[in-house]
Amino acid sequence: MLNLEPITCGRVVQWSLPPSKSHMIRWLMLASQSSGSVALRFSEIPGADVSAMADCLESMGAKIVRKDGEWTISGVGRRGFESPNKPLNCGNSGTTARFLMAMVAGIGENIRIDGDDSLRGRDMSIVAGALRDLGCSVSGDSLPLTVQGPIKSSTARIDLSSSSQPLSAMLLASPSFPFAVRLETHGKGVSRGYFQMSLEIAKICGSKNHSSSGEIHIIPWEVSLPDSIKMPTEDSLLPIAMLISELHGAKLELNSKTSISPAINCLMNKSELLNLRDESDLICPASVLMALGNGGKISGAAHSRGKESNRVESTLYLLRCFGMDAKATSDGLEIPGNQSPSRPKKEVDTHLDHRLAMTAMVLSSKFGGSIMNPEICSVSDPGFINRLLQLGA
Repeated sequence: MLNLEPITCGRVVQWSLPPSKSHMIRWLMLASQSSGSVALRFSEIPGADVSAMADCLESMGAKIVRKDGEWTISGVGRRGFESPNKPLNCGNSGTTARFLMAMVAGIGENIRIDGDDSLRGRDMSIVAGALRDLGCSVSGDSLPLTVQGPIKSSTARIDLSSSSQPLSAMLLASPSFPFAVRLETHGKGVSRGYFQMSLEIAKICGSKNHSSSGEIHIIPWEVSLPDSIKMPTEDSLLPIAMLISELHGAKLELNSKTSISPAINCLMNKSELLNLRDESDLICPASVLMALGNGGKISGAAHSRGKESNRVESTLYLLRCFGMDAKATSDGLEIPGNQSPSRPKKEVDTHLDHRLAMTAMVLSSKFGGSIMNPEICSVSDPGFINRLLQLGA
C-alpha cells in the first residue's frame, strides 16, 4: 500500500520516460536467435516485462550482459535453444508469454510457460490455436500451459481483432521455424502499429517478410544484427506525464525526445473524439485528461478489455474512486467534461494493472489517496514512484 498526500510541484515538471518495452522485447527475441551479438543502449531503467523476457531467454541458452544503460545480447546461433530446466516465468508480460509460445515450438520438447496471477487470467487462445494449426500440441488457452513442437504444417489462421501480438509472435519466432508458413488473417486489425514495429525490426535484422491483406507468408531467415542500437522511449506513457502537468498546472519538460502518436496528438489538442483502435494502452490517463477538460468519447477500445485488467471497466472504477464519472460503451467510454476530482474515500485497487496504478498515483499526488499494489508500475517503469515523489521535494 502506498499512502500519498498532496504534493506541491514547481512551475516546471521535468520528466523522464523509460525505454520502450515493446522495442526491447522484440530485439531480445531476435537477437537471441542470432549467431552474433548486439548492444541495446537506453536511458532510465527497463521495465520488469523486459527483464522477464531476458530471464526466459537466458534459461534457454542466450547470453545477456546487463549494465546500466546497456544490455548486450548474444544469440544461440545454429545450435538452437536449449530446453529450460524449469517453467518459463513471464511475470506480468502478455507480450513475453505469446512470443515465447511461438518460439519454444521450435525446440521440439514439452515446455511449460507460466506467469503471475494477473497474466494467468489473460487469453492466449489466438496463439495457441495458430500453433495447433501448425501441428504443435498446446495444453490450454491460458497460463499455465505447455507447448510441444515441432511445427509440422505450413498453414494457420490468426484473428487480428483482439491483438496484433499473435502475428508478431509468429514473425519474430520464424527464424527458428523449419520451413515457411502461411498465416491466413481475419478480423478487423487492432494495435496495427505494433506489428509494423515487428516488421521494421525484423527488416533491420535481415528479414524480407512483408504483410499483405488477408494472408501473410513468413519465410525463415538468418538473423543479422547491427553492432548496437539505441532504444526509443516508452512514448505510450507520455499521457501520464501530461496528466501530471495538467493537474499541477506546471509546464512539462521531457528529458528525451519522444514520438507523438495520432492519439496523443488528439489529447494534446483536447479533441472530444479519441479513437484508440491502435493505441488502447492510453485509455486510463486519456479518460482522466478528457474528464478534466472538455469531455468527449473514446472509441475503438473494445480490445482493451483483454489487457492486464478490463481497462474499460477498471478505468471507469478509477474515475469514480476520485469523484468523477463516465459511461461505458461497447467499445470505449463517454466522458463528461469539466469534472473536479476528489480524494478517494477508500483504498484504490490497481487491479495489478501498471497503467491504472500510475494514473491513480498521479491523481493522488494532487488529491491524496491510498494505492494498493503500487509496485506493479515497475512492469513498464521501475523508476516511476521515486520520480513522482521527487516532484514535491
